[in-house]
Formats: sequence, structure tokens, C-alpha cells
Amino acid sequence: LFVNALVGISVLLFVLELRWDALRVVLTVIVALIIGYGVTAAFNLDAAARFQRGEFRVQLQSQAEVPDVEEMDLEYGKARGGEFNQQNAPEPLTEASYRFAGREGDTVTIIAAVTRQNIEADLEVALLDESGQVLAESQDSTAEQIEAYRPDLKSTKDAVIENFALPADGVYTIRARPEAIPRSTQISEMLSKTRLAYEAFLLGPLDGVLRWSFWVQDALTLILLGLAIAIVFRAEQFSLGAEGQLYFGALVSGVLILAFGDVPKTLLVPIALLSAATAGFLWGLLPGALKAYLGANELVSTLMLNTIATRFYEMVLTFQLQPEDAGYTASDWFSSAGILDPIVENTQVTIAVFVVIAVVIVTWLLIRRTPIGYEIRMIGANIKFANYGGVNSRRTIMLAMAISGAVAGLAGAHLGMGIHRKLILNISVALAFEGVVVALLARNNPLVVPFTGLLYAYLRTGARFMESDANVSFEVVRIIQAIIILLITAEALVTFFRRRRILRRGTV
Repeated sequence: LFVNALVGISVLLFVLELRWDALRVVLTVIVALIIGYGVTAAFNLDAAARFQRGEFRVQLQSQAEVPDVEEMDLEYGKARGGEFNQQNAPEPLTEASYRFAGREGDTVTIIAAVTRQNIEADLEVALLDESGQVLAESQDSTAEQIEAYRPDLKSTKDAVIENFALPADGVYTIRARPEAIPRSTQISEMLSKTRLAYEAFLLGPLDGVLRWSFWVQDALTLILLGLAIAIVFRAEQFSLGAEGQLYFGALVSGVLILAFGDVPKTLLVPIALLSAATAGFLWGLLPGALKAYLGANELVSTLMLNTIATRFYEMVLTFQLQPEDAGYTASDWFSSAGILDPIVENTQVTIAVFVVIAVVIVTWLLIRRTPIGYEIRMIGANIKFANYGGVNSRRTIMLAMAISGAVAGLAGAHLGMGIHRKLILNISVALAFEGVVVALLARNNPLVVPFTGLLYAYLRTGARFMESDANVSFEVVRIIQAIIILLITAEALVTFFRRRRILRRGTV
């Protein structure tokens, strides 16, 4: 109830802070979801293909004596099989033909059926004479036939030609293939599978406490990363160094917990969190100094420093922290004194909730109610005017990047101490770059970041359940995320050109 109340407060802050812009953000997400629905539908165009795919067997049953003819594909009492439209096959089988020899008056029963109950292929079978003329055909079977020929017949989609008397001596051909799929069936199957996928996507994270916890714990990390990005973006510095700062925060906090696991929790947890923030602060200070004093491009420097941080993390984890008997690259489990206690039983929704609340409030106060926050906003608005007004832009840029790094370091500590409870390889797979979307959706407003972090985490969590419940690729949600970024960027470009047009009119 407490966590859900915080979600409600986040929605309220989102509306109060952005006002009409909140509607624009919501519409941006809705448009992206609509486009994503179309993309999902396109991925599901072959949803009805399951009716034409799967293993099958063709049986030829008869009480007559087997004719003595050589080199026939089938004879009375025998069966042949294969697989229709096998995926990734160089030449997938679309039609199977088997020859058999028969005498005039022989009564035969021909069954074309799938081999297992879970195969949904809809089969048809035909009997042809030597000239290729169709003598008998069937596209389904009745309930009585299924009962009579159990277990050979599995469903009414199987086909059976029952008790057919051959008209003459000679060689006959059995042709089995999947039925053609009507266009209406293709469309209905596509829409049905897309609906199921979107139900899993939009409602999956709320289907039980465990799934809900996946959403909330992911949101906590994204909120911290969104705050980190928002701070540096407010200074108009396009820094993408949160990924490396996250890794250093996770590493330093993890090393402390592994080294001092017997220290009381009330002391160890705060020290580990403070150490993670300090590590992120120092790693963020480095590109800030390069930008301020050497004019280095912050985008290039932060991306390169990310690589250094992640490789250093991997080196220490692999050669220093990994136990000798470990079956995969990871540290020992953290002691109970070094992990964040859960506030929802049997989940990983931990006291990090309170840490996130504190960081949101402190970040807002920093940006809106402190001299350094005023300087950050001034530099973001117009760095030339800020310099003219006496703002030390070098110091402010360095501090903005460093403070951003401290928050990102806390995100790394949350991953190690609250989620994984040990250090693992690839503790963050480009998660910090998702924080960029969170910050952009929030218009770099610290009080709005909790809502956008929850929203974006909901999309990510829904994608996981869409993939598992509806067998739809996670990449579909990646497309939705990309569309959101494009729409936000396009909106920013429109605002930019409007400002330029206003300025031109003013100078004229």
C-alpha cells in the first residue's frame, strides 16, 4: 500500500509539475504504443502459419492382401511421415505424395494426422489414380471417426478417407498437405495474437505481487539514473557517463561489503551507499574537468570512460572477487549485513524506496533552492549570459557532472545490494542509456522523474512478460522505445526552430 501510494503521488507530481506538457508526454507514449501495436501486428502476420506447420503421418489401412509390386512408397498397413513447413529448412516440405499398389475392390482407409496433440496443423488428404484424377478427398474428420481411429486421429483438423473401394488394379497416389488458410483466418489470428501480446504487455506487470515487484525494483534503478541524467542535462551538457559511474558505484560498494561483512548492518549499509556515491562523484568529476579546462567533448569523453569503467569492473570481478569454485563470473553472495532489507515480503522491493525518495527531494532542492542549482540552470539557459553574470561556469560544469555521477553510483549500489545481492558480470546492460529516455520524458524535472521512471520501467517489464506469455520478441518493445525517443526529439526540434523564428522576428 505504501509503495502504491508513492506511485499515486508520482502521478500527481507529474500532472502538477508539467501541467499541459503532461498531456503531451502522455500523448507521445500513446502514439508510440499505437505504432507499436501496428509493429506487433506486422510481426504476427504469420500467426496462422501454425495451421500449416508440424510433424505428420500418413497411414494406409486395409484388410486386403498386399499386392506384390516393387518400389512403392506405401503398402497396406504401413505409414509414412515428415514435417510440413519446417522452420529454417532450406527446402521446406509443403506437400507429401506417396504411391501404393492396389487391386480392384480393395477397401482402404487413408489417415493424414499430426503426430502430437499440441500440433495445430490443419491437414487435407486426397487419393489419386494413375492419371492424376482425384478419386476421393477429405479435409477433416468427425468426432465418431476420431473415437474409432484413436489414437491415430488427434482432432477434427486431421483428415480421413474412410472405407474407399479401389476401382481398378493399378498404382494410386496419396497426396497430403496443409489446408490453405483463408484471408479472414489470417487476419483474425493476427489480431488475436496481437491482442494477447498487448494484454501481457500492458497488464502483465500487475498480474501478481512478484510481477509487480519486478516493475517497482526496475523503476527504482531507472529513477536514480533519470535523476543523474536530468542534473547534467539541466546544465546543457550531453553527458552519457552514467553507465560507467553505475559500474564504479556497484564495484566499490560490493568490495566494501565483501571485505567488511561482519560490520553491523546499521553501519555497513550507509557506508556502502556513501562509498558508491563517492565513487560515482569522482568518476563523474573527471569528464567534467576535461570539459571545463581542456574543452574536451563531454559526449566522447564519457562514452570512452564508460568503456574503461566496465572493463575495470570486469577485470576486478574476474581476477580478484570471483571464487575459485564458481561456475560463472560473479562474486560471493553479500552478507546479510550488506544487503538492502525488503519492505515487501518475498520480493526485492527494498528500503531503496526510501533512498530514492530522499534523492528525489535532495535533487529538487539542489536544482531549485541552492546557489549551485541556480548556476546549473543559468548555464543551461545561456552559458554566455551566465559567464557575464559572474557564474564560474567551469566549476559549475564539473560539479554538475560529479553530482550526476554520485546519483548514478547509488543506482549501481542498488543493483548490487538490493537486486542481485552480489556482483555479477554485466550488472547493467546499457541500463544507464534508458535513464536518458526517463530524463527526456520528464523534461529534466526531478519531481517528474519518478513518474517517467515508473512508466518506462512498466514498458520494460511488460516487454518481458509479452515475450514469455505471448512469445513476442522483446525487440518489438525496443521499437516502441525508439519511437518514443524519436517523438520526443522531434518535439524538441520543433521548439528549437520556433525559438529561432521568434528571435529572427524580434531582430527584424
